[in-house]
Amino acid sequence: MTELEDSINRLTCTFKDTKLEKEYQAMKLEKNKNYIWNLMLLGHLIFLLVILDDIVQLGIQPIYVFVHVFCSITVYVLLLLEEYRKKYYKQYFTFIIPALMANGAYHYSMNEEAFFGPGEAVLPLLTLLFFTIYPVNFLNSLFIVTTTVTGFLMYLFKMDIIVDTQVPYLLIMPFVYGVFVKRSNEYRDRIDYVKTEELKILREQAQNASKAKSDFLANMSHELRTPLNAILGYSEMLMEEAEDDELETYAADLAKIQSSGEHLLTLINDILDLSKIEAGKMDLHIEEFEFEKHLIQIESTGKPLVEKNSNKFILENNVSVKKLKNDQTKLRQILFNMLSNAAKFTKAGTITLSINTFGNDIKFAVTDTGIGMNEEQLGKVFDEFTQAEASTAKDYGGTGLGLPISKKMTEMMGGKMEVESEKGEGTTFSITIPIEIEGEK
Repeated sequence: MTELEDSINRLTCTFKDTKLEKEYQAMKLEKNKNYIWNLMLLGHLIFLLVILDDIVQLGIQPIYVFVHVFCSITVYVLLLLEEYRKKYYKQYFTFIIPALMANGAYHYSMNEEAFFGPGEAVLPLLTLLFFTIYPVNFLNSLFIVTTTVTGFLMYLFKMDIIVDTQVPYLLIMPFVYGVFVKRSNEYRDRIDYVKTEELKILREQAQNASKAKSDFLANMSHELRTPLNAILGYSEMLMEEAEDDELETYAADLAKIQSSGEHLLTLINDILDLSKIEAGKMDLHIEEFEFEKHLIQIESTGKPLVEKNSNKFILENNVSVKKLKNDQTKLRQILFNMLSNAAKFTKAGTITLSINTFGNDIKFAVTDTGIGMNEEQLGKVFDEFTQAEASTAKDYGGTGLGLPISKKMTEMMGGKMEVESEKGEGTTFSITIPIEIEGEK
């Protein structure tokens, strides 16, 4: 806070950095432009009523009328021409308003019966009003108040309306209070502005860093996958040769290499898919395909995975759809992620893939009888790199990316992914997507 306060001139309540002050003033102008226009118009109408009242009672006084005509022409120009209003609104409030008020005080001295006469209570009101209502800097406000109040004091003393003992009440107390309010507001507004600008810069830097990371990983897809696929290919070849030569020790070690490589490839694929989505470089490749063939592929891939933990796999196809028009590869990936997740958290249970249609949509639901989740865990199940509990990754493995990626892909298809679960009672993940997606995205 001390650094922020040091950046503000204590006398003028403006930023010491002229560039920062210009940016702040531009922001304030943009924020208050409608208020400035309305205030100018309202002030002009009030002064117009005053001068008309005075003309009716006293006739035309040349100096008095000239000041009002000059000020009226000025305000008309500023009201009609935004370019000049932006450039000169401070000068208007700083000089034109005090001139009108001082001119009014002069004319009141010639007309004690004026309908809009000031009276004793006007000074405290003017002091506070001028310090708070006008969208100008502290020094401008100080000049406005000092000039205007001086004119009215001269009038009030001349007309014997006040005495010396009334001056503190009429001027000093509200004047000091007005100074305090205006200075406090100026400091607070400027400090808030600097904090906001710093947060904007930090936010932009974070966004740029995140985008650079996502772009880098998305562009590194080929470079990362290709050598790893080569390692997997050669390890598989060596494993086959070791088995043929009955080198069981080597074959076991090569099998570990193969397994670790496949696990690493899965992790890399998840990270790259997420990065592509974040970078906006993942596209949907829409094609029409046979639904039954697609379902057979899902079953043949998912069933061994499900049965690995002594689970029973059940497929409930309740639809008569022959063809889907969608991204076949990504749909397969989503369903495989759902089945893989269910198989991971279910042992010696049942995993069911049920398929139903609702109008033009088709719904795939994977229900397991596994460990389930509580409400807190459900709230973060789609968070990236997050597991339901801290011990989950240790006990069951995984990066916490499969479901978030599946959800993002489902939304790219114009669908939605949902989850229902109860602790100890199992979980149901489901996706609802259009049967036909028009065009490529």
